[in-house]
Amino acid sequence: MTDGQKIIESALAEAESLRKVIGGLASAQVKSVDYKQIIKATALAWFNSHRPTLIGLLSEDDIKPLDDLYRGLLTSSTRATLRSKYVSALKSIKKSLGALQADRVLALSQVPAVSLGSTSDTAPSFSSLVSDVKMQSILTRRWGECAICVTSNAPLAATVMMGGLLEGLLLAKINQLADKAPVFGAIAAPKDMKTGKTLQLKEWGLKNYIDVAHELTWITKTTKDIGEVLRDYRNYIHPQKEYSHGIVLVAADAQMLWEVAKSITLQLLKP
Repeated sequence: MTDGQKIIESALAEAESLRKVIGGLASAQVKSVDYKQIIKATALAWFNSHRPTLIGLLSEDDIKPLDDLYRGLLTSSTRATLRSKYVSALKSIKKSLGALQADRVLALSQVPAVSLGSTSDTAPSFSSLVSDVKMQSILTRRWGECAICVTSNAPLAATVMMGGLLEGLLLAKINQLADKAPVFGAIAAPKDMKTGKTLQLKEWGLKNYIDVAHELTWITKTTKDIGEVLRDYRNYIHPQKEYSHGIVLVAADAQMLWEVAKSITLQLLKP
């Protein structure tokens, strides 16, 4: 099976999985932040993981109907939206993917001239972010373990490892600053509910680091949004949450999130 065919199959599986989850909810509207993040993740997987490779095989006109449908999912995930609307949109996505699979079978069977769906798994140099050689070694090793988990079809382990790596890198970026006032004074910095003072860094979570990193323009808005999805998916390390939500991470999820983690890393390494 070629890259194009695999991508269509992955997108079909993701749409069907999300349809089952949303269709099984009791409420008429989808209001839960967790479920809206899952919807957002499915849409962003199309734009950031699947689409870049397909555009090397198909035309913009071929892909536009799916772009519009996934963009609709993203918009809907920003507010309380009827469950029936999501189910209808996901059925339309599956129908469009199926039509693409049938109508463009020859194009999808080709090998793209340039694959834009993935980047190198070789660890970058962390010396611009961390001066301590021992910590550089630890970060390099963690990077390698992330890549091993992704390629070994261990998506949950990979996602947990990525979250830990990013927390370490974001903390290193902060510690590198001679003046940390912008960090602790950021609107997104977590505050103590009683005193209103910014919490110490040891009390921050991945969400806090990502939000502040975006506010300080260290990472882009798109990267921030998908980074939040990585944070939420990492929480499926708790069996009860996986059970109650009915979400099982698959290899395609880990591959998409790994690309996000690598993108965040490269943005943080910039001077």
